[in-house]
Amino acid sequence: MNTAALSRKGRRALQSEAQRTYGVPGPAALALHEAYMALNHKDAVTATTRAQEVSRSHPDSQHPWVILGIVALNRHEAETARRFFEEARRVAPDAPQPLAGLGKALVLQGDVFAAVDLFAAALQAGSSDRPMIRLYADLMSSMNRLTEVARTLERAAARLRDPALYHMLAEIYLTAEEYPKAIAAFDAEYALAPETADARIGQVKAAQYRHDHARAEQLTAALLTEMPDRDELISLRMTALRNLGRAEEALHLLDAQFSAPIYYKRALAVAAHVYLDQGARQAAGHAFRAADALTDEESLWSGRAYGTFCFGEGRFDEGAPFYARRQPEANRHKIPFASSAPENLAGRKRLYLMQEQGIGDQLALMPLIALAPLAEGAEITFVGDPRMEAALRGNTLGLRFREEIEFTKEQIAGGEIIFVGDLTRYLPARPRAAPLGGYLRPDPARVAQLRKRYRDMATGAPVVGVAWRSGDRLTGWHRSVALPDLAARLPGGALVVNLQYGDCAAELAAASARRPDLTFLDDPEVDQMRDLAAFLAQIQAIDRIVTIDNTTAHACGAVGHADTHVLLPAGAECMWYWGREGRDDPWFGMLHLHRQARPRDWSAPLDAIETLFSGVAHTRSG
Repeated sequence: MNTAALSRKGRRALQSEAQRTYGVPGPAALALHEAYMALNHKDAVTATTRAQEVSRSHPDSQHPWVILGIVALNRHEAETARRFFEEARRVAPDAPQPLAGLGKALVLQGDVFAAVDLFAAALQAGSSDRPMIRLYADLMSSMNRLTEVARTLERAAARLRDPALYHMLAEIYLTAEEYPKAIAAFDAEYALAPETADARIGQVKAAQYRHDHARAEQLTAALLTEMPDRDELISLRMTALRNLGRAEEALHLLDAQFSAPIYYKRALAVAAHVYLDQGARQAAGHAFRAADALTDEESLWSGRAYGTFCFGEGRFDEGAPFYARRQPEANRHKIPFASSAPENLAGRKRLYLMQEQGIGDQLALMPLIALAPLAEGAEITFVGDPRMEAALRGNTLGLRFREEIEFTKEQIAGGEIIFVGDLTRYLPARPRAAPLGGYLRPDPARVAQLRKRYRDMATGAPVVGVAWRSGDRLTGWHRSVALPDLAARLPGGALVVNLQYGDCAAELAAASARRPDLTFLDDPEVDQMRDLAAFLAQIQAIDRIVTIDNTTAHACGAVGHADTHVLLPAGAECMWYWGREGRDDPWFGMLHLHRQARPRDWSAPLDAIETLFSGVAHTRSG
């Protein structure tokens, strides 16, 4: 706007408003207004001229320095922009614009770590700079600082009521595998902008992670009719169709014309899962490999997917370098895969095993340290969840423990830290069928106390431990079985000890209603989410355990519980530790595996459990 063209009255009104906005008097306020308007119209000359005038007359105003900094940023003059924004920050140290601008200048100079701290401070100060927020989210995600960026974005999205920010937040939560929070963010986006394509696609994803596959299928069918060029919808629809058992329809969508390689990559990954469901393992391997080779985008999951596929096939040499790519670059900068190499380990007198993934995976991977070519007498310390400290006492692997928060204060030499998952590189050296289980030693006194209490409660009836649900929103639906269906196969009169984590009250009530002859015990003395050592003792105190593939199964393997029966899904959701076929446990070496004959059909494993108990006495002593 050319303020000279305004009437005298209009000019006075604009000047009064500008004075309130910019905090400087009269003509200087109008000059700042004109400078900001010039910026909006990409008129750098006018913006610079007006800002320079005010910087001379009112150097203690942040605004001329901010305007000059923005002009320099637009010209990619990083050092000049930095100086201007530092001057603005001198005047207004807690104002959002100088903080955001200085952060952008530092990004241009390559100092991204300092930049994200400034961006976070700008958001804390109330910034509504959407491009800065997107840049902040991208940088923090690339550093794998997902929890931190999500916390900051959640506050900003709520403050600004911005559907695009909620969508961004939801995608970050998906990457962080915090699926309930992702669902909530998608729902918040939809509540604000139900008509937008992104919000409607977000509802497809929310339906998937709620395991409402019928709704996901209906939504994708409607959206593809309206938006046939939105390639993202193809892999989402393929996933819904696969989960509904409509495999051929899902595979047919691979023939679509994709506008970008990343969407074809995602579709190939879904196809690989369909092939595994069908038992077409060679086709699955080709699809996983093709997806990984297609583009470097999203290479973390595609490398991990092909690596774990190879592991499941027993091709450990081939899979190891792909599986190594599961960690983001920021993590690998600190803990390189090369640190786990034989030539490095052989010369180390101490080594730190860094936790990754969940407790169950850690219990599965930890014993691989026995395969590594360690220096004689090397001190090995596991770094992780504080619940592991008591659980590891007396372990046969010689592992010490260090809580992660303490670990950050230590002086650690390069090459002394490896991710526990990097030990998979030594699987080719494992003697065939050599057991990895039985390395944890729960407290014998605690085991004896729990065993006596359970047997006294059972009064001669069987004591059976059960776990039936996976908390993994991505694959857990395929691995979980309904507790009433499992309870229907247990021997009459049994004491059924709940080994399932989380809130189980409704499921236990439903199972009790179906089998009133069973006694279901949710032991208040044992909380595996707080006290892992107590949970391990509880497992060892129970005569027979029936569990799906979750933390309970790996805990049973870690303590060497020889009468544990694991219910496994067929197809893609069968974890690589268990191989592809057979009842023998190829990992821990002592569990009993009961596999689905077909994906999503638990009848065969449940029949096996019923047969297992067929000779067990069904009455309690009086």
